[in-house]
Amino acid sequence: MVTFRTTPNEILTSADARRGGVVATVRLDGSPRRPRVGGGRQVELRMPEEIAAIRESALIARAAVDAALRCAVVGALPSSLAAIVAGVIAAERAESVIQSPSFDELDVDARIFPAACCIAVNDRLIHAVPTDVPLRDGDVVTVDVAVRLRGWCADIADCVIVGTSAYEQHAMVSGCHEMLEVAIAMIAPGVRWSHVARAMQSVAAARSLGVVTGYAGHGVGRALHEAPVAPCALDREFESRGDFTILPDMVLCVEPTVVQRPDGIRSVDADGFATLVRFVKCDDGWTMRTESGAAGCSVERTIVVTRTGCEMLDEVRTSVSAPSVHATA
Repeated sequence: MVTFRTTPNEILTSADARRGGVVATVRLDGSPRRPRVGGGRQVELRMPEEIAAIRESALIARAAVDAALRCAVVGALPSSLAAIVAGVIAAERAESVIQSPSFDELDVDARIFPAACCIAVNDRLIHAVPTDVPLRDGDVVTVDVAVRLRGWCADIADCVIVGTSAYEQHAMVSGCHEMLEVAIAMIAPGVRWSHVARAMQSVAAARSLGVVTGYAGHGVGRALHEAPVAPCALDREFESRGDFTILPDMVLCVEPTVVQRPDGIRSVDADGFATLVRFVKCDDGWTMRTESGAAGCSVERTIVVTRTGCEMLDEVRTSVSAPSVHATA
């Protein structure tokens, strides 16, 4: 429940501030500063023109991801898919955020990521540098693209199975998409993010999927990774210190990331927190692969919280609804 209290110059919108929830501050004194949310973090609530600018970046990122995934066939090189992404971004006069000198959030020697996007294949899951190893039948491929256009960022990822798929790969990819769908359906003003994370975690647990908690969804705007952290499962630190209440005009990247787990291996511990998925850094200094060698995948959408729910910014708006078309055999 949202309550309101005033000071001489502002209205404070609080959602359970006693538990360290997010507090939004809207100034009434004519200050040009944008509304922010606190709770130990600095999170901007976006103005309509800012949301429109982020949407432009999201649409470019979506186009780049789709172009690459259409070419993810047996024999294709991940490096070639990355070149396709670079071409789409360049054609729109945008830039790849991860190739920017400002993308130095990882403690690595080479600060410039060597490709226009991350392309994860099987166990090479996090910050994966595209390789020249041809894709094989059954490979699980995730293309993750971050775009900046006129100073505003968006982050989009999606995944496919190359060629034919075994049941395990299909279950993992469909489970990851289901986690996203559950999150999108729940996101609305006043909802605690821990409730969204728990719902995504429940989907993963039901499908015997391990959930990656060390890398998470996030706020996005002028920078690629902004507060708050928005994980796709629960861990102790997030529940005790990082939880927040969703508010209108937040722009977030929702990013479920999972790995295959054999049946009978628990994804959640006795206290209800996601069990750790361990990673090993590859020789390229960027790519993180699963320690177990298990394949993984990720999907990611940049969304804006509306007054009644949320909207995915990588979807093209249409002013007129098209009539339903039913395919026939």
